[in-house]
Amino acid sequence: MIKKIALGCGLALVLTGIVAAGLAYYAYRQVSSTFGQFAVLNETPELEKSVRNQEAYVPPPSEELTEAQVEKLVKVQADVRKRLGDRMAAFEAQYKALLAKEEPSLGDGPKILQAYADLASSWMDAKRAQVEALNVTGLSLEEYRWIRNQSYRALGQPFVDMDVSKIIESAKSGAQSTIGELRGSLGPDGPAANQERIAKFKKMLQENLALASFGL
Repeated sequence: MIKKIALGCGLALVLTGIVAAGLAYYAYRQVSSTFGQFAVLNETPELEKSVRNQEAYVPPPSEELTEAQVEKLVKVQADVRKRLGDRMAAFEAQYKALLAKEEPSLGDGPKILQAYADLASSWMDAKRAQVEALNVTGLSLEEYRWIRNQSYRALGQPFVDMDVSKIIESAKSGAQSTIGELRGSLGPDGPAANQERIAKFKKMLQENLALASFGL
């Protein structure tokens, strides 16, 4: 547990530095260069349009998750993990390598994105699995992300939600954009009911943290 908290702190430092500072010019140029070399990721925006539920999601004022929502999150993650199979180890290795840095800084942003480049083909396959699972569960991508954030808040685990589609569109248009947004929480947070709802899925959520950190 102590090790996991330490890793969470390390990630929080990385993400806080990136999100708070925004995307520096150097980082932005690296983003454009990275995605320019991996055309397969250009399919992401169009792929996300194939999610059948495109309705805007309005979270409840209570911020409480339903049991059905948590079960759908777990199903989507399980389907993505199953599609990746042995390739899941590569995602976890990239994630752990990032957390292992002792002095993370804004300059780590391009390296985070380079992880996408190194895993581009596998990531796209995982993304397709996510879209298929969202269509089976009836979730929109917006609601899925909200459920995932609330679940990791309840778990007390921070992560970065990197929106590849947004990054690609920004790179194409020449606009600057943040690398990702800090989600979850360093220590259990949110409604107490949410902590009860995720209780039996804690281990699975922890095991799938690398997926969440890669926007899946």
